[in-house]
Amino acid sequence: MTSNTRRTLLGAALLMGTGTVLGQPAAPANWPNRPVRIVHGFTTGGPVDNLARLLAAQFPDAFGQQAIVEGKPGAGGTIGANFVAKAEPDGYTLFLMASGHSAAPGLYKSLPFDAVNDFTMVSMVARSPFAIIANPDAPFRTVQEFVQQARAQPGKVDYGSGGTGSGMHLAAVLFQARAQLQLTHVPYKGGNAPALAVMAGEVPVIFTSLAGMSSHIESGKVRALAVTSGTRFAAMPAIPTVAETVLPDFDVSAWYALAGPRRLPPTIVARLNDMVQATLRRPEVVQGLKLQAAEPWATSAAEAQAFLATDIARWTRVVREENIAPPSP
Repeated sequence: MTSNTRRTLLGAALLMGTGTVLGQPAAPANWPNRPVRIVHGFTTGGPVDNLARLLAAQFPDAFGQQAIVEGKPGAGGTIGANFVAKAEPDGYTLFLMASGHSAAPGLYKSLPFDAVNDFTMVSMVARSPFAIIANPDAPFRTVQEFVQQARAQPGKVDYGSGGTGSGMHLAAVLFQARAQLQLTHVPYKGGNAPALAVMAGEVPVIFTSLAGMSSHIESGKVRALAVTSGTRFAAMPAIPTVAETVLPDFDVSAWYALAGPRRLPPTIVARLNDMVQATLRRPEVVQGLKLQAAEPWATSAAEAQAFLATDIARWTRVVREENIAPPSP
């Protein structure tokens, strides 16, 4: 064996030892040795922010480091998504992805990131039905009456959502398309804004996550007309589904997932996935999710990656068929 051959083999072995083979970066053995950021694309206080904070609370016990939640709201969550897509795949910038992410490729003519391939999925985390919530003084008490009024007054019934392209907005668009309605969309910037708007009477109805709404429903500040999941939500069984009332087979839910930038090292993905799996088995976490009108949804990283691709294809088709305009700048 020549000296050149020995050097070549030694170089290859070193590359493999550092994890750069096949272009895959290595994970430092001491990861994490400083705080980790969990970024999301929405405002403070909403369901995405709350879930990100629930996961962040697990980091000290799981990894011996803090996790800091950072919201970067705007453009249907794509500002936060772009920030993570451009981050170093070192495990220190993670993404609490929400279901509105699936709409971005259909909504925008171009994005500064690839909604599937620029992200490494760690695990799905939770899913939750959307709900149609009305102001108590609205002139309809059921989802059937809501549909009847909207049909009688095309374009004159407003509804609010957490922003154009958000999951709740897409649920509303699909609802009105299937029900053959013409509603007027009033977008808010996520967080608590839609709930505050419907309670104040700014809009008669909103499509929103059930998260954070249970106390308002119980107190009578708002009225829940229906949930969008295929079956009734176990924690609020008195609320009927859209499917059983006005649109058979209607089934749309919000989802949340933990992800990182493209090429996040597999060892970090595996450790994070283990943390998510363990977290979602804890009774207090299950109860916490229940209070946010969500249920645990733990998956493998591969299952989450496959789901993301399928869901983006689904909502891209809906957005284009219904000619949904992108959010205003």
